[in-house]
Amino acid sequence: MNTERKSPISNPQSTNPQSAIKKSAIRGFIQAGGRSSRMKRDKAWLEIDGVPMIERVIAAARPAAGRLGIIVNAANPQVERYEKLAESCDAGLIFDLHKHLGPLGGIHTALAHCVTGESALILACDLPFITTEFLSFLCNVHQGENPQSQSPNPQSITVPLDQSNRLQPLAAIYDQSLKAVVSQMLAADELKVDLLQSRVPTRLVGFAEFSHLRDAERFFINVNTPEEYQAALRRFS
Repeated sequence: MNTERKSPISNPQSTNPQSAIKKSAIRGFIQAGGRSSRMKRDKAWLEIDGVPMIERVIAAARPAAGRLGIIVNAANPQVERYEKLAESCDAGLIFDLHKHLGPLGGIHTALAHCVTGESALILACDLPFITTEFLSFLCNVHQGENPQSQSPNPQSITVPLDQSNRLQPLAAIYDQSLKAVVSQMLAADELKVDLLQSRVPTRLVGFAEFSHLRDAERFFINVNTPEEYQAALRRFS
């Protein structure tokens, strides 16, 4: 593994985003600073080719979305490091409104920082192979079928499926109008994101729709365990 510290600002796997995106209508949010219980350390800072995974995700998301936010738990012991990262990439550091309520709590926090007419591009911090090209495609799908949230039923999610037909809710887009529904689910202790997708209009983006994009089969590889981290390192090399 190359231990030299590299610049995170550009993603070597990304290509120019599609110019049709109205970036102001979609904000990007990276969910980070969680428990990482299986990894036993904050996986956001695990490096691949000298660059922390979270910085790779930010580099891919920045050209595809408007403003960026990094969502962390206020009690995270590396808050200062997250603050420096947010400052360096012109992103906002956002403290999760909920303590240990998982991805759905993070989604609610993101939606709370959107205004009417905006949507939240939600990304996990451990997607080192995600690309600007794919995220630009996803944003265009969301806005093309739900322009400015003025469709007859604006409550919508745009979520991709991988090559095994599995939903990828932490590489998806959520309309701001979903905030009330998510609040109700959290109050009822219904924390599975899949339940949200079954209750509101959801655009499923099949793998065949973006399989032509470079390295599409690697977009959703995430890292939850030391073994998965080693596998990701081998894939990169």
